[in-house]
Amino acid sequence: MSLYETDFVKWAEEQAALLTERRFDLLDLDNLIEEVDDLAGRHRDALQSQMQRLLVHFLKLTYTTGSRDPEQAWRRSARDARKEIDKLIHRFPSLRNRLQYECTFSYPRAIIDAHDELSDYGDGHEPFPEACPWTLDELLDHEFWPC
Repeated sequence: MSLYETDFVKWAEEQAALLTERRFDLLDLDNLIEEVDDLAGRHRDALQSQMQRLLVHFLKLTYTTGSRDPEQAWRRSARDARKEIDKLIHRFPSLRNRLQYECTFSYPRAIIDAHDELSDYGDGHEPFPEACPWTLDELLDHEFWPC
């Protein structure tokens, strides 16, 4: 078994040292490439997760027919999702190019989550639209609220 498989931390430290020393011929390139690609994927996944969280709360705020008691918590979570999206875009500007994709990808999943969450509380909801009813600008505008 390789060090990569048995002690990832030690492997990563060794790879960093080799990079620092510019000893490129000793790098574990296959695993290093996989790990670098995975790093980018983690940030894309984080963006997708926050977009989906935002959409779930917008759906609940707009279409619930049940109790409005949790509305403040939904708004607070939506505000936090917007802040996290802003932070990700600030730290990794290329993610801005993925916003529309992540919105489109996340919306059907957000419908399922919103339905499940409202059902868990015994709340009903109006039918959710098939396509996202908000523009990307509305979703990211900290002053915009769907209702």
